[in-house]
Amino acid sequence: MPRVIRWLTAAVATLCVFYFGVAFYYQRAKARPLLNAESTTAFAAAWPAGFLWGTATAAHQVEGGNVRNDWWRFEHQVGKIAHGDISGAAAGHWDRLSEDIGLMRELGANAYRFSIEWSRLEPVEGQWDEGAWAHYVDELAQLRAAGQEPVVTLLHFTLPLWMADRGGATAPDFPERFGRFASEAARRLGPQVKWWCTVNEPQVQMYNGYVTGYWPPAVKDNALAVRAFEGLLRAHGAAATTLRKGDPDAYIGLASNMIWFEPSNRWNLLEWVVANSVADGFNWSFYESIKNGRMHFRLPGFPTLDIEEPALKGSVDWIGINYYRRNLVRVNPGAPGMVDISNGPGTLSDAKVEIYPEGLLGLIREGWKRYRLPIVITENGVADSTGAHRPMFLGRHSYAIKQAIDEGVDVRGAFHWALMDNFEWAEGYGWRFGLYRLDLRTLVRTAAAGAKEFRRLAPSPSAGVRAKAVTPAR
Repeated sequence: MPRVIRWLTAAVATLCVFYFGVAFYYQRAKARPLLNAESTTAFAAAWPAGFLWGTATAAHQVEGGNVRNDWWRFEHQVGKIAHGDISGAAAGHWDRLSEDIGLMRELGANAYRFSIEWSRLEPVEGQWDEGAWAHYVDELAQLRAAGQEPVVTLLHFTLPLWMADRGGATAPDFPERFGRFASEAARRLGPQVKWWCTVNEPQVQMYNGYVTGYWPPAVKDNALAVRAFEGLLRAHGAAATTLRKGDPDAYIGLASNMIWFEPSNRWNLLEWVVANSVADGFNWSFYESIKNGRMHFRLPGFPTLDIEEPALKGSVDWIGINYYRRNLVRVNPGAPGMVDISNGPGTLSDAKVEIYPEGLLGLIREGWKRYRLPIVITENGVADSTGAHRPMFLGRHSYAIKQAIDEGVDVRGAFHWALMDNFEWAEGYGWRFGLYRLDLRTLVRTAAAGAKEFRRLAPSPSAGVRAKAVTPAR
């Protein structure tokens, strides 16, 4: 009996050593990112030459009058949008373009990321709206005259009704139709555009549209969700191919929503495994599929996608990161999928997500380690109706970017969400992200808390902006 006890004791000790050894490895390999002490001060940001410092918007959220897409129809269904809001006139950006470009200049910005509305440009399949195209041509000319480098997004969630009615991102011909739209955009706008963003947050469009049903098409079907993921990947590939055919020097990327995931207990190996699995599935599946030329998606409860698609390989020249929050992952047998995902203990924004600038630093480092491609922070902002958090948010997140650059990461730019308050999808007008407050009745813009900090952090005008000098990193 003593021999058995000694054997069991040795086995338990060995398992404990192994367990804590692996846990210690995870602690080191995935160390919690830390900002330097200077991040809490009014540091002087010395950005690299040509650094893009801008604001971001999306057509449906700010233009107003986009009545031919799936979101317009969705908004008019009872209970779909908070407070019963509809986009309506939105921020009136379509008719106030010159005024808003003036606001960009007041902020010290040198770049503007915006989307062109597919449903305006092709309201009926195969029929282009010449007036809408002329509007965007004029917008690009005004931006360039004002020293604003345009970064043009082709798909920011909304689909023309005729495309949505065919099945949207799950339709077999969706990639072909989107590729045709991209080709037309390259032909008409290409002479004034170098920076292209094919799709915005494809995993969010997939998850909210097909898993939670919170967004159009408002279904809950994991198999359809994976089909949508595949359709958005193929659509990106088709767009990148046609953009590059129209302009071999086009600088192409996409904007992917990323969350900094951590285990709630950093000594719990099972939570480490789950947190890494969730991060790989949500944050990196799209980019990994592009890197490997193989569409791959695997998460518990979803059909596995694993299909070779060589056209994806080399289709991005830069990595776009949209960052807003950290989430903690906890294993809970009683929860759906046996996983709880919650906020960390820090300050929460009006959107009830944790303000955690360290997560942005961690994601920039990881993106650089994975791909060694230039990185652009395509969105980063905070829902803050009182202005209590935005100045601090801007300073500390900007410092995270600066720290990554100082460590040798090639970060080319950062875009604050958003230029002005806007229609925040299913949340309506309840969340205030703008550097300019929007009076919803008069559409008058007023500088919000954080506008001065944004301008203080802006690059010197003498730093210039990269345009054709950019060399694609393929």
